[in-house]
Amino acid sequence: MFRGSFEHSVDSKGRVSVPSKFRDIVADRYEGKLVLTMDYDNCVAVYPLEEWERFEEKIKALPQTQKEVKDFVRFLFSSATECELDRQGRILIPPALRDSAGISKSVMVVGIINKMEIWSKAAWDARKSQSGDKISEALSSLGL
Repeated sequence: MFRGSFEHSVDSKGRVSVPSKFRDIVADRYEGKLVLTMDYDNCVAVYPLEEWERFEEKIKALPQTQKEVKDFVRFLFSSATECELDRQGRILIPPALRDSAGISKSVMVVGIINKMEIWSKAAWDARKSQSGDKISEALSSLGL
């Protein structure tokens, strides 16, 4: 599973190094194959291909005629792209995804159980500082 957060830089070609802890998981368990897509929180979601395919199966089971489902599917799949780790353990974030997520130079790569998220460092810092109370309240209503 993916755990932790790591600060990295994006190079001039739009590549970011995957943290070594995550790289080992992706290479060994998932053969280095990933799917990148935009997330509603304005970050890039990075799924190992196998996890993405499981997610697709869940999405297929949703009522495809429901407007919110159609909007969600359009949003998620229109920006989805497959990629692989290169020899140096980097992934290329396409320009459209970098622009949508506000990613330029400094990023945070965050482990979220079965996927990673790539945030602009500024957006990650802002998100962390404003969400503490809301998270506590939401978790307590879920019994956590």
